[in-house]
Amino acid sequence: MVIVRNLVKGIDWLAEKSGTWSSALIVFIMLTMTFEVTMRYVFNAPTIWSYDVTYMLGGAFFLFPASYVLLHEGHVRVDVFYSKFSRRRKTLVDIILTPLLFFPALGVLVYHGWKFAFWSLEQGEVSMIGIWEPSMIPFRFALALGFSLLTLEAISWYICRAFLLIKGTDFIEGKTLGGGD
Repeated sequence: MVIVRNLVKGIDWLAEKSGTWSSALIVFIMLTMTFEVTMRYVFNAPTIWSYDVTYMLGGAFFLFPASYVLLHEGHVRVDVFYSKFSRRRKTLVDIILTPLLFFPALGVLVYHGWKFAFWSLEQGEVSMIGIWEPSMIPFRFALALGFSLLTLEAISWYICRAFLLIKGTDFIEGKTLGGGD
């Protein structure tokens, strides 16, 4: 049990750091866009690279903190009924629906994410959107890594939920899941 607890703590640490580190990406996105707008409208000299850099950083910014959001239970839920459930009933619903809905979707995303990342590496894929044609390899690997981080955190979250359902207490001291009674 100590090994599993340490593994969960390690995965949670990684999710926490991925949220913190990815927050720096917004600064780079903002700087890129500010530079592009300045060059385009002040100097009438638009860049050929800013659009590609912006969507690649934006994709990473969207996916890297997904594990952080799951760690802090910030994902949006359609909770017409769920919000009215007790903590135990919420946990039971999570335990049943996660392997039926969430894990299969994550499996597909991780599988295809890494498949496309290695295909991109093999083919030397470049972006065909703009005239700059940068390599897509870092972007594809960033997407695969983001999906993988989310999957690891989902496993950690599921272990904590299962422990809560079985034992009635939190798996990691101080890490309280859900809310309610």
